Amino acid sequence: MRLNLKNTASAVLVLLPASPALASTPTALPARHLGIGDIFGAAALPVQFVILLLTATIVAAPILLALGRASKLGVLAKGAPLLALAACLFTLLAGAVGIANSPAVPSLTVLAPGFAESLFLLVLGALATFSAVVCRELARPRGLA
Repeated sequence: MRLNLKNTASAVLVLLPASPALASTPTALPARHLGIGDIFGAAALPVQFVILLLTATIVAAPILLALGRASKLGVLAKGAPLLALAACLFTLLAGAVGIANSPAVPSLTVLAPGFAESLFLLVLGALATFSAVVCRELARPRGLA
C-alpha cells in the first residue's frame, strides 16, 4: 500500500481538533526532540490548566507544611491522582476519537506526542501525591496533622 500525501494531510487535519498534542506532523519531529515545554504547549487548554494545578500542588505541599496547615495535605493527596487520571483519560479519549475519525491510520510519530502528554499527566499526579503524602507524614510526629 502506497502512502498518499493527501490522505495523510487529511488525517492530520482530522486529528487536530481532537487533541493538539496529536496534531504534530511527522516531518517536524525528527528535526527537534519533544520536550516538556512542547508537551505543555501542544496540550488542550483544560489539560494545560490541570498541568498547572498539579505543578502548583507539588509546590504547595511543603509550603502548607511550613505554614502549619498540614490538615489540608490530605485533600491534595487524595485529589491529585484523580485529577491527573481524569486529564490523562481525557487526552486518550480525544486521541481515540481523532483516530476513529481519521480516513488513514496515523503513524506512531503522529500519535507519540499524545501518549507523551498522557504519561506526563500521570507522572505529575504521582509527584503531587508523593509530595502531599510525604509532607503529611512529616507533620504527624510534630503534632501538626
